[in-house]
Amino acid sequence: MPLKLKSFIGKVGKGAATKQVYIYETWLRWIARGIQFILAVIVCGIYGNRVDRDHKAGNAQSAAWVYALVVAGFSAITCLLYSIPNPFSRMQSHRLFAWDLILFVLWIALFGTFAVIFLKRDDDEYQGTSVRLMKCAVWVDLVNAIFWLVTGCYGCFRTFVGRKVNDKIDHYQDKVESGINAKVDDYAGSAVNNFSMKLNPLRKKEVV
Repeated sequence: MPLKLKSFIGKVGKGAATKQVYIYETWLRWIARGIQFILAVIVCGIYGNRVDRDHKAGNAQSAAWVYALVVAGFSAITCLLYSIPNPFSRMQSHRLFAWDLILFVLWIALFGTFAVIFLKRDDDEYQGTSVRLMKCAVWVDLVNAIFWLVTGCYGCFRTFVGRKVNDKIDHYQDKVESGINAKVDDYAGSAVNNFSMKLNPLRKKEVV
């Protein structure tokens, strides 16, 4: 009975002490993906308005605006896929860091394209588009690029250094479990002896 009790307490204590490490990592990842998703949707709204207006007017679609929609669309879909627990079976999302870096390159190209068109313009409109709004959109593009660079670099770090990190976490778990077992031995042992003496008073006399 004491052995089972010690094993149970050890497992519970070990999990409680190390679970926070993974919880913090998961929450930070979800927050980053959530921000990326929101920014991608904002970009879709800004550039999609222009594409929709040209479509309704029967005008030729501008390649730059369509490119912006494609990049933002891929980014939003990626965030949704990454939010699904284990979407790629045993393949963890941070191991797909190469795709994050590809999206970073696409966002930087998008930022450069529209920065050249709008950042130095002082006009109120350009081809029927608000210059002030597009200047804001250009900086949103840059923020998107930075976020995808950060998640890509983190994924690369987590992939190639992850084994060392996991080894340290396992070492910490074993250390916690050993400490808990030692305390359980001290407290559970004395508690069992006291309980046994209460059930069998004669044993107390024999011990005396």
